[in-house]
Amino acid sequence: MKYCFLIIFLLSSFCRSAAQDRVLDRYIYTDMVFDAESIPNIGYEHFFMPDARLKSWRIDVAYQAHYSNQFGIVTSHGDRISAGVYQGPAAKFGYTLYNLKRHKNWHNYFTFGLGLKYLWYDSIQVNTGRRTTTDAYRIQSEKCVDAVPQFALGSKHTRNNFCADFFIGLQFPVKDRFKTIYWDQENATTVNPYVPYKTSQFMIEPALLVGIDLGFVKLKNKAHPASQPGAPGQ
Repeated sequence: MKYCFLIIFLLSSFCRSAAQDRVLDRYIYTDMVFDAESIPNIGYEHFFMPDARLKSWRIDVAYQAHYSNQFGIVTSHGDRISAGVYQGPAAKFGYTLYNLKRHKNWHNYFTFGLGLKYLWYDSIQVNTGRRTTTDAYRIQSEKCVDAVPQFALGSKHTRNNFCADFFIGLQFPVKDRFKTIYWDQENATTVNPYVPYKTSQFMIEPALLVGIDLGFVKLKNKAHPASQPGAPGQ
């Protein structure tokens, strides 16, 4: 009986130590904020440990879907608030540094990345008057090149092979916008006769970055120096 308890104790200790020595290997996920905005996306993150610190690189690909023909909201004007107006492909590349210590199934990290987008829309009305009662508007199309540097703090929570990733940070979209104006009206009686014409706009819009990624993670056993090729005793 004593030996049975001893064997059970040793097995449970081995299982606990093996679980503690498991590290992240690969992670496939989707951004839930993008999904809420009807932007299908998928991401892949690959982990590696060249030293004691866990690191990773990642890539996200997405297609921003067009689902709205109206800029802004009822009381706004101009073409700055653009949810659902643009469409086009997007990609994001990133590099992540994880804390040396982790708490149970939580992995805290700092990450920085660069997003790239090529977006466009065709012949949409843009209200240019500062009051909704005015008749000032344009009809325009646009092509936009968008580079988005971003920095964030986050934490991954793993449970078996499921992973939830929570992060918050800052992003700095840098937009180069090329517009073609087909109709330009200041009021009911004043219309610009020199249409169509082209115009461009360069803008930087710092913004808060908040997100939740959900996906599946593959774990692997942490390699110990004694088990690596060329270690002493081998």
